[in-house]
Amino acid sequence: MSSLEDQFDAACATGDIPGVVLVASGVDGAFMYQKAFGMKSPTEQMDLNATFILASCTKLMTSIAALQCVERGQVGLDDDLGEVLSELKDCDIITEFKEGTEEPILKKAENKITLRQLLTHTSGFGFERANPLLRRWRKSIGGQSQNKKGMSLMEFATKPLIFEPGTSWSYGASTDWVGILVMRLNDMSLEAYMQKYIWDPLGIKNITFHQELKPEVKQNLVTLTMRGEQGVYVIGQPTDAKVRWIDDKLYDDPVADEFGSGGAVGSAVEFIKILESICADDGRLLMSETIDEMFSPQLSEDCQKKFNEMMNYLATIQQSATQKPPSKLGHGLAGSILMEDRESGSKSGTLSWGGLPNLLWSIDRQSGLSWMYACNVVPTGDVKSRQMMRLFEEEMCKRIGEL
Repeated sequence: MSSLEDQFDAACATGDIPGVVLVASGVDGAFMYQKAFGMKSPTEQMDLNATFILASCTKLMTSIAALQCVERGQVGLDDDLGEVLSELKDCDIITEFKEGTEEPILKKAENKITLRQLLTHTSGFGFERANPLLRRWRKSIGGQSQNKKGMSLMEFATKPLIFEPGTSWSYGASTDWVGILVMRLNDMSLEAYMQKYIWDPLGIKNITFHQELKPEVKQNLVTLTMRGEQGVYVIGQPTDAKVRWIDDKLYDDPVADEFGSGGAVGSAVEFIKILESICADDGRLLMSETIDEMFSPQLSEDCQKKFNEMMNYLATIQQSATQKPPSKLGHGLAGSILMEDRESGSKSGTLSWGGLPNLLWSIDRQSGLSWMYACNVVPTGDVKSRQMMRLFEEEMCKRIGEL
């Protein structure tokens, strides 16, 4: 069988993927892998200095920031956040629209929104693009955009809930509210907070919300690519189409606001330093007991059921890429948790999450392995990208296991 490197070289050469940065490391320093493949623009080779639209990989940093606030006693995981986030004090839940009108029918939420709910996406917030009621509501108030581009943070985050807090699971603006919470508790921007409490302690220089503040981040940003003719945010069916270069940045640049759910841009080589710190439990970002809680399943039975429905739907779309049954997943305080060992891959307890342009990070504390796959392909959930991610995961697990 061809080596990992040969397979990635071939995938890039044929246009299956444009280019990718692969990074992995072990907790004891005996294992490290960093390699770039393919192209970062139509005329430039990919290199380890490349920076990426991190999208929802930003959520890990925002979650760490909030958990640091918990450690300081600034907020509790199960506190009612209405005192700090007054916008969440009396939330409305959208149920339907009055017949023949564009007037939404709203009811007041009975449960209070907590930080734990925001971190686990059980708060009731959803995304317009995934919920027809919210799309109709946004249109009814004169809004058009369904994503962060062209919208302020508060405009994007402020919307009705789609279920009673704590009773179900939905991907949405929850982590944006986590970022707002961190900013208000500390009276500083999310950029300034992360610089002081996450990036500086780890020597990270090339991650930011504001590309104009860090010229190297902007200079080294990969060009986006798209497979087929699907919309950027559409999770599509498998396709044999090759990727093509497109002129879309996903974010406004410069950007006025800092979106905790997906606003950062940065280097994979730098981002993995965060994964390494958490995996090693080195105390530079979080206390041991906080890390243990981060990796603990958080969902109730009803929330777990809804989460599994969503993840199984995504796995069904991507099944032809992996030819493996969906893994059993839970949800921690910063991402999904693998509830059983994956064949030839990560161990039970592994925490991971991704980013829209087919990025994925993973922390496997059992094996002591952290890794990140950084690419620039839309739409999200791209089958070929998922196939290459799985290949990388299995090879890194194999190599660290052979030490």
